[in-house]
Formats: sequence, C-alpha cells, structure tokens
Amino acid sequence: MKITIKTGLIFAAIWILMRMIFFWSGIKGAEIALTMLNSLCLISAISVGLYLFKRQTSDSNALMDIKEGMSAGLPYTVIVSIFLYFFYNTIDPEYTKHKVEDRMTAVEEYIAEDANWANVKENSTYETYTKEEFLASERESAETFNSAKFVTIISLLGGLLLGTFYSIFVTAIYRKIVFR
Repeated sequence: MKITIKTGLIFAAIWILMRMIFFWSGIKGAEIALTMLNSLCLISAISVGLYLFKRQTSDSNALMDIKEGMSAGLPYTVIVSIFLYFFYNTIDPEYTKHKVEDRMTAVEEYIAEDANWANVKENSTYETYTKEEFLASERESAETFNSAKFVTIISLLGGLLLGTFYSIFVTAIYRKIVFR
C-alpha cells in the first residue's frame, strides 16, 4: 500500500478516536472544535503523506505531487464520512433529535411575535401557510439538514474540496520552500 494512503488512513483513525473521546467524555457543543480538528487532521494527512512520498521519490513534478497529496486526502475523507454516517445514525442518534428540537424552539420563539410572523408571511412561499403548516415545514427541513445522510454527503463534498485545495497548497509550499 502506498505511503500516502497509509497516512490518510492513520489520520482518519486519529480523528475518529478523538471524536469518540469527545463522545465518551460527554462534552457537548464541541462541533466547532471537532470541525477544526477534522481540517487539521486532513491537512496533516496530506502534508505528512506528501512529505514521506517526496522523501522516497527523487523525481516528481507538481501534478504528481498534487495527485499524491490527494491520494492521502481521499481515503481520509471517505473513512471519516462513512464514520460520521454510522456515528449519527447508530452511535448518537440523539444528536439529530437535539439539533431539530433546538431549531424548532428557536423558530417557535421567533414566530410567537406577531411582527415576526408578518415578516414570514411576506415571503411568497409562506403567504398561505398557517403557523402549524409553517412549523411542520420547518421541522421537515431541520430533520433533512441534520440527518446522517445529509451530514455524510456534505462531509464528502467538503472533504474532497478541502483535500484538493490543501494538496495544491501543500505542493506549492513544498516545491517553493521545503524541497528546493
């Protein structure tokens, strides 16, 4: 197995372990820290994998370096995204319910004021809705956006986009500064 793929898998295991430590310790509301940790692990997987690849290979071009960086980022992204699906679907399904209830509480408080409800009714989509119909529509939307499938798809898309950007960025830094 290529060294870049191994580093992607190792950093994915590190992030999964950190996510489970947050879950087991009962730390709630750490989504921002986990997202930053995810980005840090992704760029670390690409950086370390590309560094180890360039130490093994004497001749390579920029396109090959970008490709090798992405070959570390792709397995990382796929493994983390699959883990997130199983995490939110089986390990912590209460997370989705909690996020939906938080959203619904905020919406109910917002439309409780007549001026805010009038602002909602000005939108052509909701002009014929009753408050109950509007709340049902908002609940359906919140359940969709917080579902395990949606989180997985967004994680895959975001990870692939970031992985591509990070591969280009790390390749540029390595070619201009580290491996002259």
